[in-house]
Amino acid sequence: MLRSVLVDKGLDGYIVPSSDPHGGEYVSAHFQARSWLSGFKGSAGTVALTADAAGLWTDSRYYLEAERVLEGTPISLFRMQEPDVPSITAFLSDALSPGSRVGVPRHAIGCTEFDRMQAELAAHRIVLEASDDLVGSIWDDRPPLQMERVVAHPDEFAGQTRAEKLARVRRHLQDEGADVYLISSLDDIAWLMNLRGADIPYNPVFLSYAVLTAEQAWLYAGAQRLDADVAAALAEDGVEVREYGDVDADLATLTENRRVLFAADRVCVALRDALAESAHIRTAGDITTKLKARKNPAEQAGIRAAMERDGVAMVRFLMWLETAVATGRVTELAAAAQLREFRAMGERFVGDSFTTISGFAGHGAIVHYSADEETQATLGEGVYLIDSGGQYLDGTTDITRTVAFGTVSDQARTDFTTVLRAHIALAEARFPAGTNGAQLDMLARSVMWAEGTNYGHGTGHGVGCYLNVHEGPQRIAPRGSEVALEEGMLSSNEPGLYRAGQWGIRLENLVLVTEAEQTDFGQFHRFETVTLCPFDLSLLDASRLRPDELQWLNRYHAVVFDRLSSRLDAAERAWLAEKTRAVRA
Repeated sequence: MLRSVLVDKGLDGYIVPSSDPHGGEYVSAHFQARSWLSGFKGSAGTVALTADAAGLWTDSRYYLEAERVLEGTPISLFRMQEPDVPSITAFLSDALSPGSRVGVPRHAIGCTEFDRMQAELAAHRIVLEASDDLVGSIWDDRPPLQMERVVAHPDEFAGQTRAEKLARVRRHLQDEGADVYLISSLDDIAWLMNLRGADIPYNPVFLSYAVLTAEQAWLYAGAQRLDADVAAALAEDGVEVREYGDVDADLATLTENRRVLFAADRVCVALRDALAESAHIRTAGDITTKLKARKNPAEQAGIRAAMERDGVAMVRFLMWLETAVATGRVTELAAAAQLREFRAMGERFVGDSFTTISGFAGHGAIVHYSADEETQATLGEGVYLIDSGGQYLDGTTDITRTVAFGTVSDQARTDFTTVLRAHIALAEARFPAGTNGAQLDMLARSVMWAEGTNYGHGTGHGVGCYLNVHEGPQRIAPRGSEVALEEGMLSSNEPGLYRAGQWGIRLENLVLVTEAEQTDFGQFHRFETVTLCPFDLSLLDASRLRPDELQWLNRYHAVVFDRLSSRLDAAERAWLAEKTRAVRA
């Protein structure tokens, strides 16, 4: 059907990204064109097709899942980052002749990505053009736009008022020498406006755009979604609420002869095309992204409090799991559902922060495995990985634990201990101000390399505060992580090891960058581990730990017991005391 539309439009190829107009990782059902077209539902992936070929490109987190989904379909899987795998533009250049035209939906691709692909195809005399949403033209049962109620995020959790945040952003806007600031990333807008919503699964954000000048602000979200108190508070802070769909037309007049600042990697081509011809474009990273990443004291306090409640839920879940698995009736989906129930018992719980990855045995080796009714396993003797998180009004959590049931192999215990050592290496880091995520990634990964092992994903990602579980600008990874880690940034620490068909092991805590000592060589930082949950000592080979690593583990477990025990009943405290007991080599 799509190829037929391409013929009508005079196009020889088409690209279907995973994104929405806001450059988000998670997108609402209305914008999941790639999933609808291919059947692959992973968060990262792009489909490209010509008259007689089609492919899907995804990263190592989804290789096994994509292979399963695409088997028997006319779509080939291209494993990104593997040797000799062509890029999307190389695939199209090889499949098409000079003079061909390729389309990509203008609302679903960022300016940076579009410009890069356009230049690469132009080198082969192939034209890439921003087109209408052609998948939408054949998608008869397309879900409508999700436009749920927008609510205020209390200042006690935000730590700053909306007026204070607007003033901070305007000072930076002036420093950048710009007149107009265009924001399309949903978590940035939610943070700036001290508002939250429910338009995107797992992320408490709402479909919107924001435009800011030195004296005015416009929020394109739809007034009908706001109650009277929220609307009045916005008006008092000088924010005019307009309809979501008005942004394109308004930009044409708001940007005439003005210097417009936006993040080219997060603003879609459609918005750039909507700017006045006389606008002077300046691109840089989002001001709000940088400010949002450094959690203020109130946010840090909320994060620590949320971690305690989340830790209690995890303790109750792991305790329940030990008994329940013995019945032979606990499936991967049932385990995930039970963990959510334990989280929901805690105060200020809103929902999960992402789809729980619940993988037993070989399923745990699929980095972003998603269990379903047909493929799910029943838990039994072996290794089980669960990666999950919660959204609380005062914080966002993300935790992975790997646990064993019954007797497991020496190799599994060796792998677990190697991953724990890599985790500790990063958790213990002291680093000078200005150190970036690529430099820190080596601390964990070098432990794995020394054992002849590795993992294909990054070691850490930024985490929001009652916002997206994945946020920037910082990352702890080998590539694309040149941003320095600064005081107040919240990141994950999650090395892993995966043996296809056998098990996956990942150990994840969240860490907060805090100030360490000031020396003659400058200011140093360190990590405060804020996640509170024991590691499974039954999988540990303590003889492989160095004395300092053993000391870290015992110290961490002592903190876990101290912070959580008062929230537990007698049986739960006894269980936790055993799981956090001091270990000796």
